[in-house]
Formats: sequence, structure tokens, C-alpha cells
Amino acid sequence: MLDLALAAMVLVLGDQVRDRWLEARKRSDVMFRHALKQLPPPPYSALPPVLGVTAAAYSAVALKYPFSPDRNPTVIVEPPKEPPMPSLPIYYGIMTLADGETAIMSAKAGDPSMGVHFGEKVGEFTLLSVEDDVVTLGWNSKTVTKKVSELRPHGDTGAAPAAGRPAETPRPAQVSGSKVEASPWDEIGPDVRACRPGDDSPAGSEEDGWRKVLVPTPMGSTCHMERVN
Repeated sequence: MLDLALAAMVLVLGDQVRDRWLEARKRSDVMFRHALKQLPPPPYSALPPVLGVTAAAYSAVALKYPFSPDRNPTVIVEPPKEPPMPSLPIYYGIMTLADGETAIMSAKAGDPSMGVHFGEKVGEFTLLSVEDDVVTLGWNSKTVTKKVSELRPHGDTGAAPAAGRPAETPRPAQVSGSKVEASPWDEIGPDVRACRPGDDSPAGSEEDGWRKVLVPTPMGSTCHMERVN
């Protein structure tokens, strides 16, 4: 009886296995009989390159101290301060002499006057030009333009102070006969001085080591005395 029961069980199991095998084969035929449609691959985009690690990329970590937000590597260098402009020179006028136009100036109030040509220095300034009532000076690579009235000393009447001595009130010229003697305040420079008022002697006349020079100009002749070496 036991053998018959085991044989019956084997037959039942074999029948079930055969049914399942047939179902699996049928399913396989259905799936693989027709070729599947191949879909196009999705578009490919290259990934961004991976940059190498550099110390410069992390410079902010070293330059900015987290406990002091105002820390930075910027060094502020203040430009050198420009020295203050010195006092302007004194301008008295301009004359046309044998060696060209000569401005009568002094470095500052109270200093002796002197003849200054264009391009020469008077104190710390360089005389560049004189046009109408405007005087142009050069200082510290800059151009300084001033009116004549701004370069006059306070209370000045337009007369230049004596060369080699402080400015003072000039004394009137002393008349001796038909000649007028020049006072020390008529000096323009160490070797040039103005002609004496009323001097009618001809050009080239010499007296006391001075020679008279007449320079023709569109406005008439100008007169000055030059020291004879």
C-alpha cells in the first residue's frame, strides 16, 4: 500500500512538473519569437571636467582670519603729501632791455628786486610768461597763473624796491644843474639800473662806470644804464 501511495504521488508530481514546463516554454516562445524594437540611446552630454586642487583656490581661507573679518592682504600705501605752496613772488613790472624782456621781481616781500628773464627762477618759482595783466609761474611741475594785482605787495604802488636792500620809500632824485642824479632805488639789478629822469645824453654815453643804452620798441625807446666792465 505504501509503495502504491508513493508511486501515485510521483505520477502526480511528474504531471505538475510537465504542465509547468509546457507553460514556461509557451511563455518563452511568445516573448522571444518576435524581435524587440531597439530604442535610440538617450542624448549624451559630457560631464564638466574635474579641476585639480590648487592652493590658490583656497587662498581666502588663509587670507581672511575667521575671528577677524576685517583682516585682508590689501596694503594701503598713502601717497606722499604735496608740500604747501610757498609765498608767491612779488612782481613790479617788465622792461625791454638789450638782452630781451626782463621782469622786475623779488622772491618775497622785503627781498631785493632783480631782473628775471623768462625761464629763470625767482625764489622757488620759475617765470614762464607775462601777458597783459596775467603772470604765469611754474612750481613743482605745476603752472600757477596769477593776476598782476595778486602779486603786488599789500600797499604797493608799483615801484620796485632797491636791489640789495629791503624795500623802503624812495627819496626824490636830486637835481644838480641840468642833470638829475639817480638814487640807489633806480637800480634794476646788480649791473642794470634805470636812466635818470631828465637825462638827455645820447645813447652810449658813459659816466661813473655806467653806459646809457636806448632800446627801440613799438611804444617808443626805453632807456637803461649798464655797468661798464
